[in-house]
Amino acid sequence: MLASGDAFAGGCLQGGECYTKVRQPDVYATVAEPVVVRPATSQVVHEPAVIGVRHQRVEVAPGRWRAEHAPAVYATVSKPVLVQPARIAYAHTPAVYRTVHDTVVVQPGGVAWQRSRDWHGRETMCKVNTPAVTRTVERQVMVAPPGRVAHATPAIYAEQTRNVLVQPATTRHVYEPPVHQVVARSYVARPATAHVVRTPAVVAVAHRQVLVKQGGHAWQRSSSHW
Repeated sequence: MLASGDAFAGGCLQGGECYTKVRQPDVYATVAEPVVVRPATSQVVHEPAVIGVRHQRVEVAPGRWRAEHAPAVYATVSKPVLVQPARIAYAHTPAVYRTVHDTVVVQPGGVAWQRSRDWHGRETMCKVNTPAVTRTVERQVMVAPPGRVAHATPAIYAEQTRNVLVQPATTRHVYEPPVHQVVARSYVARPATAHVVRTPAVVAVAHRQVLVKQGGHAWQRSSSHW
C-alpha cells in the first residue's frame, strides 16, 4: 500500500517502500505507404520504312598495259660527329605534405551530481553521465621527403652526309585491270510500322510517424529515504 499525506510527500517512510509518479512518453511507429510518383503512360511510336540499296557492278574502262619508269635511287650516307658529350644535371625537389584532421578529447566524459528540491524544501542528489568534449585539430604529414632528381642530357652529334647511287633508273610494264563502277538501286526492305510503348507507373514508398500508444503517468519504485 502507498502512504498518503505529508509523510509520503518528500521521501519514504522508515522501513517502507516508496514510489515516485513519473511521466511515460508517447510511443510512435513508422508506417510505409506507397505513393505514385508518375502514373503509367502509353505512347504510339512510328518507325519509318527501311530502304535498302542493291549494288550492281558495271565495267567502266577495260584493262590495259602501261610503262612505268622508276628513277635512279640514291642514298644519303651520314657520318656522325660529336659536338657536345652527354652530361647529367641534378634538380632538387621539395618535400610533399598533406593535411590530416584528428579528433582529440579536450575533456573526458564522467559522472556529475545534479541537485534538486521537492516542495518541502528537501534536497535530492542524482548521479548523471556527462559526455566527453572533443575537437578536431589538423596537422601536416609528410607524404614524400625532399630529394634530388637526375636529368640526363644526351650527347649531341652533327651529321656529315654524301649521296651514293643505290639503284639505277628502270622501266617496267604494269597491267592495269578493268575499272568497274557500282550502281546503287534502292528498294523497301521493311515497310513503315507503328507500335504502342507502355511505361509502367513509378511508385515510391513514403514513411510517416503514427501514434501507437499515448503516454501517461505511472508509479516507479524509489530508493530514496528520509
